[in-house]
Amino acid sequence: MKQAWQTGLMVMLMLVLSACHLIPHTKSILPTEEDKRTSLINTPPKISTIDWKAVITPLIDELLETMVVSDNNTMLISDINNNSNQYVSSTTLNNIIVNTFRQQSIFNVIDPNTIIETKLHLGITNDDGLVSRSKMIGLARQVKADYVLFTTIKTVPELPNEQANVEMELLLTKTGEIVWQFSSDQLVNDQNIK
Repeated sequence: MKQAWQTGLMVMLMLVLSACHLIPHTKSILPTEEDKRTSLINTPPKISTIDWKAVITPLIDELLETMVVSDNNTMLISDINNNSNQYVSSTTLNNIIVNTFRQQSIFNVIDPNTIIETKLHLGITNDDGLVSRSKMIGLARQVKADYVLFTTIKTVPELPNEQANVEMELLLTKTGEIVWQFSSDQLVNDQNIK
């Protein structure tokens, strides 16, 4: 009888212990004041827009004033090289440059569709992010351009009173020599001196 009683006690103990795992232990957590404050969504910072035409046009004007070009005046406008840590629509910027040069008579600009077709022929994707001078010079040789206009975005303003810094270089296709170079920072410095 003693042994049956011990066995029964053991079975009861095992049932009680196994039942403990079946009851979920949930503890309700009430949000504290601090949790309520941190859960608010902050409003995103105001996105500032840049008038890229106002940044680019003075650089192109400077190029057109200083360059003396002979009959060999065909120009390839390279893809935009963005060295800033900000997103910039290179298509928009490239369109501004192409349209500004089409309004003058010194350079004949290679049609962007011709550039796209030549890139595909050379195995370069149209959205290739690795913009380099040597690649653009090779592309210019394929389309028989005399010059390459290489544009680099150095900085994009984060505050309204700051200015974007864009640098332009005009390269000879035959030699790769930089025949003209100017930046928006230089333009501001020149205006401050005057």
